[in-house]
Amino acid sequence: MSEPFRLLLPAQFVEEMFAQAKSELPNECCGVLAGTVAPDGTARVQRRYRLTNVAASPVAYEADGKDMFAVVRELRELDMDILAFYHSHPTSPPVPSKTDREKSYWSGVVYFIISLQDDTPRMEGWWITPDSATKASWAVAGDGPSNDTVASPAMPG
Repeated sequence: MSEPFRLLLPAQFVEEMFAQAKSELPNECCGVLAGTVAPDGTARVQRRYRLTNVAASPVAYEADGKDMFAVVRELRELDMDILAFYHSHPTSPPVPSKTDREKSYWSGVVYFIISLQDDTPRMEGWWITPDSATKASWAVAGDGPSNDTVASPAMPG
């Protein structure tokens, strides 16, 4: 499977995603990352949307439909695309589960999984289909959504 783009994710958003995942324990959290894809195949995340997990479960997530509708509507107005979805695994590694693969409804987006099984959160990005999961190419970008400085994808908790 070839990757549609390489994703640059602002460090600020990674920190916010980790904080959200911790704040929603013992349940999984979920959200959306949006931005634009440049002609060179680099996607820059410019917006993060925290979604409500209506499943309210430590082993599953289901994004609130009203939240998703509002995100899609706003992104149309901003001329941005959904680049990634994220959710947490409170007690397991940042690897797609069978359920994650089966629920990979959106193609062409990265699926980030945040693991909280250790003291330090870990996150991996994946291209997921119902039949497979392949690691995605991504990097943490500097301090803000428009910063071009690329740092290591390993983020401290």
